[in-house]
Amino acid sequence: MNVLELMNPNVVTVGPKTPLREVLQLMLRYHLNNVVVVDGEERLAGIITYSDLSRKLLPTQKELMEHEEYVTDPQTMEDRFRDFTNVPVEEIMTRKVITVSPDVEALQAGATITARRIKQLPVVLDHKVVGIISHQDIGWGLMMQYPECMKG
Repeated sequence: MNVLELMNPNVVTVGPKTPLREVLQLMLRYHLNNVVVVDGEERLAGIITYSDLSRKLLPTQKELMEHEEYVTDPQTMEDRFRDFTNVPVEEIMTRKVITVSPDVEALQAGATITARRIKQLPVVLDHKVVGIISHQDIGWGLMMQYPECMKG
């Protein structure tokens, strides 16, 4: 069983200049852990993850110590957040994206996901994003391939 058989071909993508506000809206609307960033020719440019956004949104321990007002005056955190939402996705996206080809064995893709501690792999063919695959996709695929193992 290969990645092509199990991947989700419906990938939510944005362009590099997309404001983070729109990325956040997409993530909330579609319950996504990440959004793939593509250029004008649909070639993979990067990926923005929930973790990337959290690291950018939340102040570090050092920032909290330097800016006591974040704790004493919540409005300042809201102002920081508002400024952040206008930043283009290309400023914080991951550019070196781990990808997989559609013809790779699903178990190999699953091993990559586990080894790299990531949630999903963009599926790329000729530099273009053609799908995305997750642990859940691979798990369900295996269960469907071996239904006799699921009988009690």
